[in-house]
Amino acid sequence: MIDTIILDIGQVLVDFRWKEYLEECGYDEETKRRVSEATVLGEYWKEQDRGILSTKELISLCSEKDPSVKNEINQLFNDVSKLVVEYDYSKDFVKNLKANGYKVYLLSNFGSNFATVKDRFHFYPYVDGGIISYEVNQIKPDLDIYESLIQKYNINPSNAVFLDDREDNIQSAKVLGFHTILVGEFKEALKDLRGLGVKI
Repeated sequence: MIDTIILDIGQVLVDFRWKEYLEECGYDEETKRRVSEATVLGEYWKEQDRGILSTKELISLCSEKDPSVKNEINQLFNDVSKLVVEYDYSKDFVKNLKANGYKVYLLSNFGSNFATVKDRFHFYPYVDGGIISYEVNQIKPDLDIYESLIQKYNINPSNAVFLDDREDNIQSAKVLGFHTILVGEFKEALKDLRGLGVKI
């Protein structure tokens, strides 16, 4: 019987809308490509999520990678509130899970800037805890971050369901015995949860 729900943050509870942000800035295609490859799609981004790099260090390395878009890179990090926007349903979704007796935890790859944005997330006060990657120097899909969550909260994976938008993260959870849901459309995720007997 499912008693625990584990949620990714990006594309599950909030929209990580970096592509839309770059569009809104009015950059041409070449500038958008350069900024993307130097930051979100580059090799340094994951190391911020892992907690190895501070935001300041990440900005510096990304800017060194492509100095031609240094100003645009700085602007990207200055506008973090426009990059990460909570979905309208997230607060009620978590509140309903709690009202039905489930433990709700977060398991997310997120850099140290999480500390500056979490207070804007209306769902956050309702979760029971979780692990954010930068805090433990571990990232999904590596198994150690899942094991850290299991140990911290004494979770039985066979009684828990993990929701994430990435197939590689889902596969790692399956290895450890979690029920899993690959999140695309929210309505479909709700249907999948109900299929596992979760009351929403």
